[in-house]
Amino acid sequence: MKNTARKTQSEKAASKSGELQQKKKTDTEQKDVLYQIKTKRSSDVLKAYITFTYRVFHPKVTARMLLYGLMIFVPGFIVKAQALKVVLWVTGLLVILLGLFRQYISLAITKRADEDYRNGTEFVYEFTQNDASFYREGELTAYSNKYKDIDAVFYDEDYYYLSLTSREFFVIPMSGFTIGDPSTFGDFMYKRCKKVCRWIPAKPLNKLKKMRSQRAVARDQIKK
Repeated sequence: MKNTARKTQSEKAASKSGELQQKKKTDTEQKDVLYQIKTKRSSDVLKAYITFTYRVFHPKVTARMLLYGLMIFVPGFIVKAQALKVVLWVTGLLVILLGLFRQYISLAITKRADEDYRNGTEFVYEFTQNDASFYREGELTAYSNKYKDIDAVFYDEDYYYLSLTSREFFVIPMSGFTIGDPSTFGDFMYKRCKKVCRWIPAKPLNKLKKMRSQRAVARDQIKK
């Protein structure tokens, strides 16, 4: 019985020692993580991703669709044939509505097909001094060694957007930072991957400010 008791105490001590070592290891790893973001695949994240891709990769499509819709719709007031008039009005109106609400249509389609959205999958992104790791439900899904795989960094009023050379794309909500200050994340990424964090505003007022700033810079360059 004494040997059993001693063995039990020894096992407890070993277990406690192991727990302390594990805690120290975890604490050390935690200190190495300079930025950590926890997020879930939600409607807001999906909408941010869709509208961002439209702003960056297809910036003029909405304006063109509205213009084409008006070009189809307006002649309906001129033609005399009633059937043709209705066709022009209906077609033009559909094109205009598609231009105005195409992001919501894409959102509805993505929601239906996206398993992570239906399951509320959790994503964790961690950034250390030398690398970036991207986790899905605790499993590593992407890894950037010395940040060489990150080829573009963008941000707007509420999100950062990272593009990897592997064609993977990550939406990082500023409200999801559990470690690190989101306001310094852009500068950190520039230092690590040497990619300028480009501002792509979503709000109309900020878009106007950016346009004015770009025009001012262009005028200054012309004067020089």
